[in-house]
Parts: sequence; structure tokens; C-alpha cells
Amino acid sequence: FPIIACILTLLIKNRKFNTFLVGLYAVVHFVITVLLTLGYGEKSVPYFAVDNTNLIFLIILSLVFLMVAVYNAGYVKNFEFPDKKISHYSFMILIFVLSMTGTLLSADLGLAWVLVEATTLSSAYLIYFNKTKHSIEAAWKYVFICSIGIALAFVGIILLNISTGAVNSLSFAELYSHAGQFDLNWLKIAFVFMLFGFGAKMGLAPVHFWLPDAHSEAPSPISALLSACLLNSAFLVIVRVFKILDLAGCADYARLMLLVMGFLSLFVTAVFVYHIKNYKRMLAYSSIENMGILAI
Repeated sequence: FPIIACILTLLIKNRKFNTFLVGLYAVVHFVITVLLTLGYGEKSVPYFAVDNTNLIFLIILSLVFLMVAVYNAGYVKNFEFPDKKISHYSFMILIFVLSMTGTLLSADLGLAWVLVEATTLSSAYLIYFNKTKHSIEAAWKYVFICSIGIALAFVGIILLNISTGAVNSLSFAELYSHAGQFDLNWLKIAFVFMLFGFGAKMGLAPVHFWLPDAHSEAPSPISALLSACLLNSAFLVIVRVFKILDLAGCADYARLMLLVMGFLSLFVTAVFVYHIKNYKRMLAYSSIENMGILAI
């Protein structure tokens, strides 16, 4: 549905119609999520699956997106931009939510990595949308830090693949079932790279620097999606990787890393939040704090 909606937004550059498509996707997303929660529909297809863990994240994404879509309908009316730019805005929201949904439902670590990168590319335009001096600075900082993060995560995936030995798969189910056979030294190094890589997207200190600028400069509906949905998507990938280390017998090592970054995130928030007057920046630091609590 979002792919069809994206094509329609590019073909029909009408503000009301494009906003309607975003709202319709939110309704479709929410209805399907409710059906999946009630046990209807396929629980898995190739490369994607619904389980008790990601269903929680999916419900949060779906509910927040529905509320954002309702708010966005009135928000867009105040834009003094041509319909062509509004169609690009709507197009990127559809791609952004599609990428986050794919990340949450991904049953393969490699595919999750690709979709996390897709969230960066789609949301960068949305952060830059107002085209002010500060928004372009925020967008570049966001792309720069998250691209370095995603490169580190990629190195981590390569090192994980080395640790797996004969297991030539990045499917989470395969990795879980063979975790006890992995080379623990390579696995520990891989976790460091992936924690910093996906941690940059999750907003964990010390790789959180993009977050306050991006949140304060993005349109309000996008700030909500960044806080409540994007950070969660990266967190879920870290949870999946943590489970691999847990099954391999390296849980204490992984916990120590998460505790350090978690408490550092709380410290950074405590130091900076008192000096901030901008509400959206305050909420951004609140997100960093919340991610730190989740890591702990």
C-alpha cells in the first residue's frame, strides 16, 4: 500500500490528496496491526515475521503514526509551500514509516541493516524540509553521524559473520539456534561495533549528537515519529543482537556495555537539559534519557 501511495503522491501533486494518502496509510497500518495483535493473518513471510517482541514495537509505531497523521492534516494547512513540495513531504513520510515498519518486522539482520539506512535517507529530507540555515546543519549532522554509525554496524555484521563459522546466514532464527557454536572473541568485538552503530540511531551517548538538532529543526509530526518510533526501531535491532550474545553465553559482557552507555546517556541529559529553553530540544534530551533507561 505505501508503495502505491508513494507513486500516487508523485503523479498527483495535490496537497489535500497527498495528506489524505498519509492519513489513509496510518489507518491501514493501524487496522492491520490490530488484526495481527488479535491473531489474524500470516505471522511470517520470507524475511519478515511477527513475534511477541516486535509486536509491542509495532503497536507503538502504529498508534503514534495514527495520531501524527491526524495532527499532520491540520499542520500541513499552515505550510506556505507549493503543492509539489508538500507531495515530496508526504512521499518521504510514507517511505520513512515503511522503512521503520520493515525494520521492526525484519527476520534477517542484513535486511534490518538496509532498512535502518533507509530510515536515515528518508528522514534526512524531512529534517531539512524547512530549508533554514539551522535545518540544513541539523540534516547534515544527522546524515553524517548516522552514516558513520551504520558503517560501524556493517563492520559488526561482518565480524558476526566471521564468528558464526559454517553458519552462512544472517537470519535471526538461524543465529539463535547456532549461537552456542560461535567464536566468542569475534562475537564480542562484533557487538561493540553494532552497539555503537545502531546505538547512534537509537540516540545513546556518546553517539547522540544528531538528536537534539534534528528534533528541534524537524516539523513537529516528524519530531514525534523520530522520538517515539525511529529510536525504538534501532533499539529492537540491539535487543535482537543482545539475544545472540545471551544464547552464546556472553550476556554479562553485553550487559556491561549497555549499562555504561545507558548511564552515560542519563548523565548527558542531566548536564544539558537544564540549560535549554527550546521545548523540542528538551524533548530530544528526554528521548536520550529514555533510551538510556531502556539500555539499563
